Amino acid sequence: MNVVNKNQLYFLVHLLITFVFAACKEEAVPLKIDRFEQNLFSVHEPGGVEQLKNLSKQYGVFYQSFAEDMLNISNEEAPEYYAPSLLKFINYPTIKQLKKEVDSVFPDLHSIESELGEAMILYRKFFHDKQVPKFISFISEFGYANVTYDSIVGIGLDMYLGNNYVLYHALEFPEFMIHKLRKEYIVPNAIKSMAIGKYEHQLKDKRFIAMMLFEGKVRYFMKQLMPELNDTILFGYTAKQMEWCKESEQMIWTHLVEQKLIYSSDVNQYMRYFNDGPFTSATGVPQDSAPAIGVYAGYQIISKYMRENSKVSLEQLMENPDWEQILKKSKYRPEF
Repeated sequence: MNVVNKNQLYFLVHLLITFVFAACKEEAVPLKIDRFEQNLFSVHEPGGVEQLKNLSKQYGVFYQSFAEDMLNISNEEAPEYYAPSLLKFINYPTIKQLKKEVDSVFPDLHSIESELGEAMILYRKFFHDKQVPKFISFISEFGYANVTYDSIVGIGLDMYLGNNYVLYHALEFPEFMIHKLRKEYIVPNAIKSMAIGKYEHQLKDKRFIAMMLFEGKVRYFMKQLMPELNDTILFGYTAKQMEWCKESEQMIWTHLVEQKLIYSSDVNQYMRYFNDGPFTSATGVPQDSAPAIGVYAGYQIISKYMRENSKVSLEQLMENPDWEQILKKSKYRPEF
C-alpha cells in the first residue's frame, strides 16, 4: 500500500490550487469594447476642437479612418481634427436620433463583451504569441458593419439594430441583408473581420480555389473560436438554406467541378458563388439554393483537411496559402 506523506500531500494540493487559480485567472481576463461613438457624441461647444484633438490622440488611425474613409471627410480638414464636419455630423438631427436608437438597443455591451472575451481566450490558446485586437464600437449612418485596422476591429452598432428596425426597411435594404442585421451577428462578424484582416493578403492568388478555401478557412477560424456557433449564423443562412446545403453538398461539388471553376481565374464568372443574395445566381444552380455556395464548399473542404491532418494547428492552417496542397490532402469527396 502506497502512503503519501504530509509534504507530498501539501505539494499536490498546492499544485492543484495553482492550476485551478491559473485557469480561473485566464477565464477572468475582462474584455472591454471601447465605445468611440459615446466619446464622439459627448463632444460639445465651446471647446469642441480641443475635445476632438484629444479624441484624435486617443484613437489614432481609427479616428482618421473614421473621418476620411467612413464619413468621407476631406483630409484638408485634418489640421483641425476634422472639426467642422464631425461637429455637423454629431449635431445633425437624424444622426442624433440614430444615436438615441443605438443607445436604446445597446445601453451597455456587457453580454457582447463576455462573448468576445470567451472567444479571445480560445484565440490566445491557439495563437500564443499573437496580440488580442482592440475592439471599438462606432456609428457611421449605416455605412459599415465592421472595419479592421492592424490590431483594431471596429463594430458599427447601427448595423445591428434588429431585423424589425424601421429604417432598414425604409431605406430598402434587401431582405437577405436585413435578416443578418441583428445582435446575434455582432461577435461572429467581429471574429470574421479579425480573420480577414489578418490573412486577406493570401488573396493575391485570384483563382477560384484560393477564394473558396480562404473563405472556408475564415469560417473554420470562426468556428474554433466560437464552438457553439450555429451554422446558420456561421454562413448567414436561413434554416431552410442551411438544410439545402447539407442535402446538396455532393451536387454543389459536382457542379463546381463540371463547370471547371476550381482553377478558374475569371473573377467575373466565379464571384457569383461568393456573393450574398437570396440564392446563388449562377447557371445550373436552382433558385431554391443558398447564396454563396462557394463559401460552404470551402468550409467543408477545410474541415475535412483538418480531420485528415490532425497534427496541423489552427495557426498553421491559417498561415498556409498552398491551396492545391490543402485540397489534395483534404481527400475531399462528398458522397451520400
